[in-house]
Amino acid sequence: MSLNVIAARSEAETGQFMDLPWSIYAQSPLWTPPIKSQERELLTPGQHPFWENARRRLFLALRDGRPVGRIAAIIDDKYNAYAGETCGAFGFFECENDREAAHALLDAAKNWLAAQGMTFMRGPLNPSTNYTCGLLVDGFELAPTIMMPWNPPYYAELLESWHLRKEQDLFAYLIERKNFNPPEWLHEEVTRLKKEGHFTCRTSGKATLTQDIRDMFTLYKESWAQNWGFSPLSDAEAEQHVKELKAVLDTDFFVLFFHNGKPAAGMVALPDMAPLLRRLNGKLGITAPWHWWQARSEIRGGYRIILFGIREEFRLMGLPLLLLDYLMEKAHQNPDFQWVEASWVLEDNVAVNDLIEDFSGRLTKRYRIYRREIGA
Repeated sequence: MSLNVIAARSEAETGQFMDLPWSIYAQSPLWTPPIKSQERELLTPGQHPFWENARRRLFLALRDGRPVGRIAAIIDDKYNAYAGETCGAFGFFECENDREAAHALLDAAKNWLAAQGMTFMRGPLNPSTNYTCGLLVDGFELAPTIMMPWNPPYYAELLESWHLRKEQDLFAYLIERKNFNPPEWLHEEVTRLKKEGHFTCRTSGKATLTQDIRDMFTLYKESWAQNWGFSPLSDAEAEQHVKELKAVLDTDFFVLFFHNGKPAAGMVALPDMAPLLRRLNGKLGITAPWHWWQARSEIRGGYRIILFGIREEFRLMGLPLLLLDYLMEKAHQNPDFQWVEASWVLEDNVAVNDLIEDFSGRLTKRYRIYRREIGA
């Protein structure tokens, strides 16, 4: 059986690239299909603002002419300038359990990145840490939340057999209403902080939503700037995220804290739209409202903390405690609420991981970012 790796350039080849996951995951009910039109936009230079400062090449693996795998080789020039690196990313990786095909795809990505002057590979990034990223390596029995990946267990073997090695793990914590039982000292500390009154807080609303999201991204940029893998959003990317978040936000779970009128911290927890996406199966159409109605109880019951940011000068003033306490207060006021997932969190961010565990968070999923030197 012949294997051939091609660069996906034509409309037909790009269509095969987009459609491949549906054959890979045909028997995987936990996989959450993306909306095809949105995925195509994200991958298309000139249509998505990420590519204003980035380049990519798409590759397809064909066995006897049938697509069996895909990969994107990505160079994020904005990230490399910010981090002082020559990183070539790989992402949008999907493959049948076919080691030869997986290795051929990775070789093709590596060779293209090497020709562009990159010195190491990192991934999966789809297409950066500001979007879906990481390979699921633990927690396969659980459905992914919104904007989090799910993949078969054999993917790790395919990547590691090509000598990719772990660079960083990303954690997902589950906080459940039925198991929420923080220690007494935490309650006392939160009570003390509220009495001190150094901060005010409010949820967002229709009148302030657009500016509030922009302020949240500013907080995110400033608070994450020194973290591993951080990639600053361009203004155009931030505006794209503003548009997307406005469509799905529950403003009760979008809170900003202020110090002397200046935004000091913020948090966004999105309703988990993954059950709806699984029903839609990649297509928006006239049946979408019906699918939403069928999935509404699941959507209202679960949330994912997607943004969490605190200005550095306020980190030691108890704001992390106040943010999570606010979230749980709101959750308990919502009779539909059942759980919230905090994801993702860097494995080496010990302070945040410990804090989430103090709030009854349980580590349930682990996602891995891999690395390989291109000359290796």
